[in-house]
Amino acid sequence: MTNHQTIKIEGHTLAVLPINPRVAGEPVILVHGITGSIAAWEVNPLPFVLEQGPCYSLSLPGHFPAVFPADFKQEQLTAEMMARVMAEAIRQIAGERPVTLMGHSTGGFAILNIAARVPQIARRIVSISGFARGRWIGFLGLYQRLVRMGLGGKALFKALYRWAGTSPNVFRTTFRIYANDAKAMYANPDLKEIVERSLPDFQRLDLDAMIQYFAVMPDIDITSLLTQIQAPTLTITGDCDPIVSPGESRKIASMTPNAELAMIKGAGHLPFLERPVEYQTTLSEWLKKTR
Repeated sequence: MTNHQTIKIEGHTLAVLPINPRVAGEPVILVHGITGSIAAWEVNPLPFVLEQGPCYSLSLPGHFPAVFPADFKQEQLTAEMMARVMAEAIRQIAGERPVTLMGHSTGGFAILNIAARVPQIARRIVSISGFARGRWIGFLGLYQRLVRMGLGGKALFKALYRWAGTSPNVFRTTFRIYANDAKAMYANPDLKEIVERSLPDFQRLDLDAMIQYFAVMPDIDITSLLTQIQAPTLTITGDCDPIVSPGESRKIASMTPNAELAMIKGAGHLPFLERPVEYQTTLSEWLKKTR
């Protein structure tokens, strides 16, 4: 990736990828999920999202090409730290203008976390397969337990993630753990481009940093902060998500003022790949309504 920019905050190096920076309008900040890449948001960007204003893909802390501080310790990886560092990055990107925040999975958690702690920064929020409590299910839940099993568990975690990045075909195969409707996901042409764009960053992930995330997230819970979110909020989830319980999105919608829930039937953790028509229609209509 050659066209990303870096932002230095409190010893962190965050990465931001401008997608259409010269468009006028309200800035849109896009945040990827755990072990994800800022490059994934470049794939087939939805025209109605690009029309909202300048779009920027922002990294989660510690996700390549972002880097944790050299002396960073696991106990420093907190919800408060993530909100503080990412909110400052957003200010450096967008100035004092309120923004639309969109995030997938851990990115969905991150934007809710920011909006709850720094309400003035968010004008609208879209959480896709997001959560308030970071205790995952399925394979990612297994990985969370694995990294808490000592050196052997951490070594196996690293081996599995290194294997996942050995080739585009292997990396593409690993997407199966996120899907309920794998047939629809693999038939979606966007998946091939997501794999091609994301794999280089995935291969360069700091796996010690990822172990810190997987070890810490089960104990992070911002449920009590959801009532502080002031912005209109849309939470989109598949009703068969094998990674984050759909109950998380129900909880977010019920506890967040001015929130709406869109439950997409038959979709798993990647509704934009498994049910693209329903996903795009839901998102487009909500953005028009809240513009």
